[in-house]
Amino acid sequence: MMIPKVINETEKQEYPDGSYIKQYVIHAPEWDIYHPDEDGLVEVDMQGDITSDKVDYFIISESTRMGYLETLVFPADEEGKTNHMIEIAGGRDYTADEVLVSFALIMMEAGYDPV
Repeated sequence: MMIPKVINETEKQEYPDGSYIKQYVIHAPEWDIYHPDEDGLVEVDMQGDITSDKVDYFIISESTRMGYLETLVFPADEEGKTNHMIEIAGGRDYTADEVLVSFALIMMEAGYDPV
């Protein structure tokens, strides 16, 4: 299925001013995203095969804490831990659901079966 499975909700915090932070761990091996090296590049060998480690789990963080809606996606392990906070997707004015659906649409355009 192209819309990834939410493994768990790792954080949900609401603040007195009405803002919030929600974070989810999702399993999405079909996204074919790889850990970059220290220069931010995905490693490829002489035959053109990717040698970097594949990312199967991600944190999706939806927040209104900065005064606007923003959802960012970070690579993680299956427990929701990340070793860097460099986002790989997302943006302002998107909910977590909209980010997940946009990934599904991209995968469909790439020729993957959505179901």
